[in-house]
Formats: sequence, structure tokens, C-alpha cells
Amino acid sequence: MALFDKDITIDEEAFAKASGDFEVLSADLEKLRGKIETMLTTLSKGFDTPCGVKFYKSCSDNLLKPIGEQKIVIDHIKDALNTAKTQYQSVFEAYRALNSSVSSYSG
Repeated sequence: MALFDKDITIDEEAFAKASGDFEVLSADLEKLRGKIETMLTTLSKGFDTPCGVKFYKSCSDNLLKPIGEQKIVIDHIKDALNTAKTQYQSVFEAYRALNSSVSSYSG
């Protein structure tokens, strides 16, 4: 009976693609936050009432804060993927060398 019955596949290109995708997502989220902040600033100029102040505070607490927190998570995932790719780089290189050696031996 095998100790492990599943193979683990580590894909170098998948690390790079995922990291790049999270980089784009982070930038898009930052742009969205900027657009929302601009919109809220514009609204606050014409909505200078106690209700407007509460609305602006509510948007800050319930919209901008979660976007900022989500960006922190996305950036963390992106950084973790970059770190994993770097740490596995020697494994990828050793696999390519071994694969090349086996291919040249059997060919």
C-alpha cells in the first residue's frame, strides 16, 4: 500500500501566470479605489450636510476600507506566489537538467 496515492504537480508557468494575474488584479483594484474616492470627493462637495457627512463616512467604512483590506490580501497572495516560484526555481532547473539527461541517454 502506497503512503501517498496522489501526485503533486508543480508548474513553473502556473506560478508566473498566477503571480501576474494577481499583479493585474491588484492594480485594477487600486484604480477602482481611486475612481470611488474621486466620485465620493465630488459628491461630498455638493452634499455638505449632516446626512452627506454620514454618507461619506459610511462609504469610507463600508466600501473603501474593505477594498483596502482586499488589496492587502491580493498583494500577499501575489508575493507568496513570487516567493514560491523563487524557492522552487532550483527544483525546476534540476528537473530540466534531469529530463535533458534522460532524453539524451535514451535517444
